[in-house]
Amino acid sequence: MSLARTMVTDTVATVGGLLPYDLLVRIKEGKEQSGAKPADYRLFAKGESVRDAAERSWGYLRGVWAAYQDALARDGADTDPGVHAIGLTTERWLLPLFEQLGFGTLSAVPGPGLPAHDRAKDFPVSHAWAHLPVHLTGWNVPLDPRTPEVAPQAPQSMVQEYLNRSGEKTLWGLLSNGRQLRLLRESASLTGAAFIEFDLQAIFEGNRSDDFVLLWRLLHRTRFEGAPAASCPLEKWRTEAIDSGTRALKELRKGVETALTVIGSGLIAHPDNTALREALRTRCTTVRDLHPALLRLVYRLLFLFVTEDRGVLLDPEASDDRRTTYEKYFSTARLRRLARRTGTPHGDQWAALNLVIKGLGKPGGRPELGLPALGGLFEPTDADRRLDGLSLTNQSLYEAVRALAVIFDTKLGRPRKVDYRHLGADELGSVYESLLELEPRQDDDGAYVLKKLEGNDRKTSGSYYTPSPLIDCLLDSALDPVIDRAVRSAVTKDEREAALLALTVCDPACGSGHFLVAAARRIARRLAEIRTDDPEPGAEDVRHALRDVIARCVYGVDLNPMAVELAKVSLWIEAMDPGRPLTFLDAHIKHGNGLLGTTPKLLAGGLPDEAFKVLEGDESKQVRNLKARNASERERWLAALRRGENQDALFSEEHALAVSNASLSEATSAITDASSMEFEDVQGQAQAYHELTTSKDYVQALRLADAWCAAFVWKKTERTSPPALTTNSLLALHAAEGDTDAAVDADAKLPHGTVGTVRLLREEYRFFHWHLEFPEVFRAPADAAAPGVDERTGWKGGFSCVLGNPPWERVKLQEQEFFATRDERIATAANKAARERRIDALAVSEEESDRALHAEFIAARRLSEGVSHLLRDSGRFPLAGRGDVNTYAVFAEAASLGIAPCGRLGLVLPTGIATDATTAPFFSDLVRTSRLASFLDFENEAFILSRDVHHSVRFALLTVTGRGERVDRASFAFGTRHMEDLDERRFAMPPEEILLVNPNTGTLPVFRTRRDAEITLGIYRRVPVLKREPDAEGKGATDPWGLTFMTMFHMSNDSYLFRSKAELEREGWKLKGNIFTHPSEDQRYLPLYEAKMLHHFDHRLGTYEGQTQAQANVGTLPRVTAEQHDDPDFAPLPRYWVPESDVDSGKREKKGNRIMWPGVASRLSEREWGNGWLMGWRDIARSTDTRTVIGTPLPAHGVGHKFPLMFVTAGAAALSGVLASYVFDYVARQKVAGTSMTYGYVMQFPVPAPDAVLPFTTGDGTDLVDWLTLRVLELSYTSRDMAAFAEDHGGEGAPFRWDAGRRELLRAELDAALFHGYGLGRDDVDYVMETFPTVKKREEAVCGTYRTKALILDAYDRMEEARVTGGAYQTLLDPPPGKGPRHDA
Repeated sequence: MSLARTMVTDTVATVGGLLPYDLLVRIKEGKEQSGAKPADYRLFAKGESVRDAAERSWGYLRGVWAAYQDALARDGADTDPGVHAIGLTTERWLLPLFEQLGFGTLSAVPGPGLPAHDRAKDFPVSHAWAHLPVHLTGWNVPLDPRTPEVAPQAPQSMVQEYLNRSGEKTLWGLLSNGRQLRLLRESASLTGAAFIEFDLQAIFEGNRSDDFVLLWRLLHRTRFEGAPAASCPLEKWRTEAIDSGTRALKELRKGVETALTVIGSGLIAHPDNTALREALRTRCTTVRDLHPALLRLVYRLLFLFVTEDRGVLLDPEASDDRRTTYEKYFSTARLRRLARRTGTPHGDQWAALNLVIKGLGKPGGRPELGLPALGGLFEPTDADRRLDGLSLTNQSLYEAVRALAVIFDTKLGRPRKVDYRHLGADELGSVYESLLELEPRQDDDGAYVLKKLEGNDRKTSGSYYTPSPLIDCLLDSALDPVIDRAVRSAVTKDEREAALLALTVCDPACGSGHFLVAAARRIARRLAEIRTDDPEPGAEDVRHALRDVIARCVYGVDLNPMAVELAKVSLWIEAMDPGRPLTFLDAHIKHGNGLLGTTPKLLAGGLPDEAFKVLEGDESKQVRNLKARNASERERWLAALRRGENQDALFSEEHALAVSNASLSEATSAITDASSMEFEDVQGQAQAYHELTTSKDYVQALRLADAWCAAFVWKKTERTSPPALTTNSLLALHAAEGDTDAAVDADAKLPHGTVGTVRLLREEYRFFHWHLEFPEVFRAPADAAAPGVDERTGWKGGFSCVLGNPPWERVKLQEQEFFATRDERIATAANKAARERRIDALAVSEEESDRALHAEFIAARRLSEGVSHLLRDSGRFPLAGRGDVNTYAVFAEAASLGIAPCGRLGLVLPTGIATDATTAPFFSDLVRTSRLASFLDFENEAFILSRDVHHSVRFALLTVTGRGERVDRASFAFGTRHMEDLDERRFAMPPEEILLVNPNTGTLPVFRTRRDAEITLGIYRRVPVLKREPDAEGKGATDPWGLTFMTMFHMSNDSYLFRSKAELEREGWKLKGNIFTHPSEDQRYLPLYEAKMLHHFDHRLGTYEGQTQAQANVGTLPRVTAEQHDDPDFAPLPRYWVPESDVDSGKREKKGNRIMWPGVASRLSEREWGNGWLMGWRDIARSTDTRTVIGTPLPAHGVGHKFPLMFVTAGAAALSGVLASYVFDYVARQKVAGTSMTYGYVMQFPVPAPDAVLPFTTGDGTDLVDWLTLRVLELSYTSRDMAAFAEDHGGEGAPFRWDAGRRELLRAELDAALFHGYGLGRDDVDYVMETFPTVKKREEAVCGTYRTKALILDAYDRMEEARVTGGAYQTLLDPPPGKGPRHDA
């Protein structure tokens, strides 16, 4: 939020953007507003308006005011400030005023006052109405400063603090001393106070009846009615205003886009800019080259709009006439007024704007205009120089400014001015981030355009704007504890201030700086509290604190250079202090890839063999040779070090780590901590920092670290020149000196161009070495074994807090996204194969541009592979740099490595960081080391994250502590869709309980409620997991069921083996049942079962026979009918058949032997499985489906990979019954966060051991496996192709009949027994069954009741009675289970 004060009228002001200016104007003018009709104000007289009632009160109160003023004069309060007149003001003026506002007689609050929500403090508020605190004080009691003889705390501060600490019961408050009347609102998450102020004295003495009508409309009792407080009309107005602001922000994004295109096109088209058009024609310059300059120009305009409207741009020491000159002739306020016109072909306004911009960027500023020297954003850069000397017409400039200054509110149906006075830096950031999906192009007519091309929806930048409520929530858990610790660590006021300014906060993918701005506000507010000794410091105090915090505490990195520049803009807007230059941020806000770099520890270990891997364009033989040479060189060097020789070698502790020790740290701190009150101070900082980063020691250290990284991505072919680096190359580089690249090459005796290639690769990959970029944060002592050195990285220290919402994108190059901005024809190809054909065609095209595009694509693919190689193989990310790397996971590990021992990280990440197999090592480490502080899971169903993110996406706010702190109970919430629901969904859980539920992976279950957690944890305390893997020491493994897994046929990769019915019949194969045989061959083609054909105890759920086109379009199958189910010879037809035996591929291996493609028999033989049946489950599984775990036994035929198979040594039927139970399914729902039920999930589900017994006596005995097997056999053995399954489980005879009613009872009995076996009480069983709402809804629609639940509870109750009484449980089934009706033999 902004701290600006906006005058609505001469007597009404809004401070801190509590309610926007245009809303207050609409209320004042009585324009249509929800909840503003006479009846809404309890006015029911016919024809009476709200204004009539307000003017009636006005007439009465004018007399009260006059009498009150006379009374003040009699008491001397009008001339003596020492007469506070509290009682007089309250009784004779304010209570009558509130009566006229509909409050009746306000109730006085008895001592000691209104308590805080936590009861830790009482606040001496004088009066209250319902949930509304109303504090009334005296005429001579100022609202902002303290009056010690009246109260220890200023009235404004006291009421604001109460609102902030009152919990949800109170949102709004009123405060008055008779002179001013303020409307306040809870603002705990804001930087400073926010309120609406009415100048009562000016209203009544100036006879401002219209302003009183606004007061009456806004502060009438009815505006505060409603329970809870958030439901009152005033809060609804505020919410509508926020929604309107959100709409305005979206329209402003369009305005920025329009401004860029208008200015760009205007520059290209201007008659004077011939040289620009020629450069574009000859491709010496492109519109992409022009784009950064245009972005900087637009952001300079926005900066000027904001700072002018807040009144902080001009030098406060400037004379009135100089101010007037600026405002009348050069201000952007004037430009915005002029922009209402069409404009002329002249360019005087463009010249005036450039004069202002250049004046702000040069020493001394423009004193004749009152403009100080700001520097920073206004200092010229290489990008800006592209606009030097160009002309632009007033017409184009006016159109661009108009697009920025006025937007159209689609809901209100009218244009509205953009309120730049209250536009926050975070909102400006969202405008910029929306532009990241747009690419500058030049149309055929030469115009500059921005195009959003298919496949480029921000994915090329991986950037999304994070809404403020999510950021505030994350700061609560990640930053506030760090701030509190800093304050507690000090004793005196000066020490506390120093402790706060010593905090370091970083966003490693900072975008436009939204997180950094929010964090700076938090720290600055606490700093201002300490400096003023006031829990509610004033806006100016916070502003001064913000400037100090931003200069000292804030760090950011981003791969996009314009994001880096605009992060600085966001921070500069927040830190703007009239008359002061923009702070020096170059040492803290940097351009680079925060994921690609090395550490002191990695350097000290030398160049690893893992650096040598074949990338796009490399030669495998050369890579092998280089790898072998490097291994030999490294071993010789390490052996020499161990013998104490070669102490000047590269990676000896003395030299490898000294490059970033105390000298660099101290020098950087001295620069950034220096005073920056004057422009010359900032220039001095910039000069000193430049000298430091170009010094011999720094350059050597940087070159060495860059070379280490470059070795991984160096092109490795026999003809590459200069050749790839190895350990000896780095040893030579370490000791080399020289002022130029060639001199260093020569001194190191390396081939010419070696250092130049290192430099080029640094620029290409944007290597970023944290201990060199921020040496004051990451200190690398000479002694690697010194106390406090992190053995993972070799540095000590780290950030106090790391925050952000890093990109969520795969590192692997996505062809569609690459070509989206380059060749739409390729990007929109029908499928991958078609796209690859078009890409290959580029290489042999006759068009030079096509061949160049192909070369660009190959280079991009190599770059992508190089990035992946560094992330996975460099050793930088041992936990998250695995598999198909996603950037969010490695950013999370980078943040974990980058925080101080007592620091914290808080990141917005996909929920998969805690639940996915690839991120399991990282998350498990957090759990096992008790560093997980908070994990708040959200669903984007209500677009709480963004409308640009799919509604089904789940994400989380992750908070983690440093290694010096252990968390006993972490905070969790799951499935939250609205921020207001978060508190009631939170619960705490010790980390060890995560390991109880997921002992193998340490990943997180996704409990939806506290009760789900309690039930699930109780189950895991009683029931072991299906298969426990050994711990780090190789102990603790359990596998009571003898379990192994496999997938048989991959539906895409193995599709060359698939044959359709028509293909086989054409070749003479004969179909019997669902198996094809050939008369002349002793071979068979077996059906390929797909997951959609299978269900619980049913391998005949669906068949491809009779599938309609409509069903095929949505991926469904015709369901097998009850009659077909009761036919033991009916077999469903699949889509494809696969060979039972191996098939000749037609290829030969080196020895001439045939290469055979394995059929079903070979694939099962590899698992030593010779049984005539299989068992598995559907891989596609969601916790929101009707049922989550769907598995079944089935014949030993072909099976697609989306139905993984499990093999058990004994008791398979019983295990199948467990997997099909509701209790098992319920537990699975607490753990499956995505859509794939992997082996890792299944192994960690709780399953009773094979020797488990029933907790009650039955006529069938108490062995759980035997008891379940009887029922599962009757449910599963309903067709002749399952005879092998029955025989292997002791079943004899013909298949059982398919009797729906009997099957229903069998399953209810099975479920009830397993609820007992898992140890659930009846209330929990009832609760669990209610967590299957789709089942309930379907049965209530068909049966009128939730029949399944009723049957299970009935059986459960009879089993419980047997357990309690000691009697035997009697089944309701007749004949009993396992004895049911069968088909004829």
